Amino acid sequence: MAIDLCFVDGEDVVGETSAWMDDKTEPCVRLDELFEKWYERHGKFPYGPMQFLSWLERRGVPVQPPHWGDLKTANTRNQTTWLDEDFHYTVFQLGDAHYVATSDARAVAHPEFFRITAAEPEDFLKFSSAWMECDAGHAYETEDTYGWQFYVEGVGPHGPKIRLYSLNQDEDGDLLCPKCTNKIRKLGAN
Repeated sequence: MAIDLCFVDGEDVVGETSAWMDDKTEPCVRLDELFEKWYERHGKFPYGPMQFLSWLERRGVPVQPPHWGDLKTANTRNQTTWLDEDFHYTVFQLGDAHYVATSDARAVAHPEFFRITAAEPEDFLKFSSAWMECDAGHAYETEDTYGWQFYVEGVGPHGPKIRLYSLNQDEDGDLLCPKCTNKIRKLGAN
């Protein structure tokens, strides 16, 4: 699932796809395959992760809710996040690991499963800093999503802070790197 980040500095979304999920999770192929087998046999709209997890529990698999609340499916539209795209998510625990099932905003029926690699399971919706990079490898970082600074590997932030609205755009509306005018395509958050 490619999810873009939207920053508070205007309406702009930086980059075509985000490395955000890669920074916070890793795919869980085992659960994806198990869900597909379950769905072929039991799935009818609007069945999704909650029904699948209930089925796992009835089979003796101890599915636990996250430590901050109940087992439920939530939608990012209903909370303040830095995510541009609305999507459903269900956080749950199997054994010592935490997982998240995500699906787009239109339906919960076909989720993708990921193991959360963030230090705390709720951190997969947060970030303390973000970065973006152009096609030529020029990188920029921010801690507040307002001010971005050119980032030099091994040195850290360098030069004046820039705002997203001050960046030039091409005919497709893609933001261009102020150093070289290549498109900014990569984006991630920690």
